[in-house]
Amino acid sequence: MEVNQKELATCLGITSRRVRQLREEGLFQFAPGSKRYPLEKCIQEYIEFKIDEETGRKGNLDKERVSAEHEEIKKQISEIKLKRLKREMHRADDVELFLTDMLLHFKQKLTLLPPKLAIGIIGETDVNLVVKKIEAGVKDALSELAEYNPDEIERTEETTEGEEGEE
Repeated sequence: MEVNQKELATCLGITSRRVRQLREEGLFQFAPGSKRYPLEKCIQEYIEFKIDEETGRKGNLDKERVSAEHEEIKKQISEIKLKRLKREMHRADDVELFLTDMLLHFKQKLTLLPPKLAIGIIGETDVNLVVKKIEAGVKDALSELAEYNPDEIERTEETTEGEEGEE
């Protein structure tokens, strides 16, 4: 049986305005394809709502939900700390500092490469020897990018954590 808002309010012993408020809170839903309420379902929902309200179960459920969310956050923090201890994860600012330093060294090697190579190949007539010397210089400069060492990032993290503890 489907009823309008006023009829539902009369059946439940509340005002039409209260029915509207409860609907806005998500309690009552219209029957599919109409603007009327399914009476049986609405009565059951209202009884459950009143029981929850009287027993304070809703408040406990909210406290349990907040507690569960808090525990989940604590779990995520612990997982992050464990990954950092295992060196599976690093802080973004520490990685940025490490990469900036590594790229600056690479830039310096590239900048010094032409004069260094010029001195080594000046007067050479064998093209193969010139190419090999240039390749060696380029490989030496590129080796700077291949020198990833998690211990260097770890030292940066320890310094950062020590500074945070002092604040």
